[in-house]
Amino acid sequence: MKPQVEILREVTVLVIASFTLCQCATQEVKRELTQKVERKGETYSRELTAQSPFKKVEMSWREASELMKERNPKYRQAILDKEESLNKKGIVNNLTHEVRKSLTSSLQTTLNPSEIAKAMKDPVASLPRQLESITDLKNISHSLTQSEWGRVTQSVRADAAQRREMVNLHVLFCQSENLEQAERELKMMKDSDKLKANKVVDAELVKAQKLLEKERSQWLDRVRDFFNAEYYDVELNAYQKRLSFYRDVTDPGFSDWRRWRMLENSDRLASEMQKQHDKDKPVLPGMNRLKENLGVSELRSQLAETSGVNQEMAKEVRQMLKNWRNLKSVQQKIVAQNKAEVLDEVRVNDLKRVTTLYQLKKKELDHLKVFWMIDEECWKSEKSL
Repeated sequence: MKPQVEILREVTVLVIASFTLCQCATQEVKRELTQKVERKGETYSRELTAQSPFKKVEMSWREASELMKERNPKYRQAILDKEESLNKKGIVNNLTHEVRKSLTSSLQTTLNPSEIAKAMKDPVASLPRQLESITDLKNISHSLTQSEWGRVTQSVRADAAQRREMVNLHVLFCQSENLEQAERELKMMKDSDKLKANKVVDAELVKAQKLLEKERSQWLDRVRDFFNAEYYDVELNAYQKRLSFYRDVTDPGFSDWRRWRMLENSDRLASEMQKQHDKDKPVLPGMNRLKENLGVSELRSQLAETSGVNQEMAKEVRQMLKNWRNLKSVQQKIVAQNKAEVLDEVRVNDLKRVTTLYQLKKKELDHLKVFWMIDEECWKSEKSL
């Protein structure tokens, strides 16, 4: 039995040690908290500076397309998804290699055609043993294939998301030019000696100015949302990498299957193939032949399988052609509005023409946005985007 003095000494040591450790832990927590707060504060400060809420921001196409990689949430997420899908590809390939290396001689014997033939002679007795020996390999193969389909789907969707945001950036630049042209033309008319002031003309001028002011405010809001920043004002310039407006295109080559919706179809097909693979269990060697011999092959109507798909595709094609027809109709109206004569006097109709032309070009962009997404020809020379 320990003396009371020794027991007291041990208890004292434990208390002191516990107190010391507690103090160390408290200091460590405080230090880590302070460091994290400082880092967050620095990041917050940089973010406030980056949004430039007090001065006009000027951006070229190159600067805007680089800035969106950092500031556009959807584009940034698409980049991360693409990188993740590429990393998954490496994992899948490595795992497949390891599975191949781990095949044993007994498993290779199981996959021998002659062994399968023996199983087919007496399937009720032999097949369960064959299945049991390669079930694990079958499950690994099934899982890997599912993972690969998922990776491909993620990769394709990331590509589509990046293109969608890039199209939106093109629209913002085109809309900026459209606004500037309308504002410039309206200002020239307002300052012109040919403007004969009267109540009707003055009212139309005020109406046109308010319309363009409202449009610029809405455009600026879209720019702010696109870059996730509260800019005071933005000027977009040096727009060089333009996509086709199709104004001179009479025959867009609709019959070329490689041109339309390749990216969107890849997404849908990859998702559908993944579902189909999950639904249909992997076929074992010789299984198709065995099912035929036993008369258990599943009968399905090919017509019934494809009719729904064909109907959906016909609907898509019709919508696409309708959009093209509407686009060309708007473009014809734009050409007609652009054929304005030299003005002897600025009248109400001349002021209306400025706003009408602006709105037609805005409508044209809505149609173009659709074709920029689905037309692969637009992107063949835009690899740097």
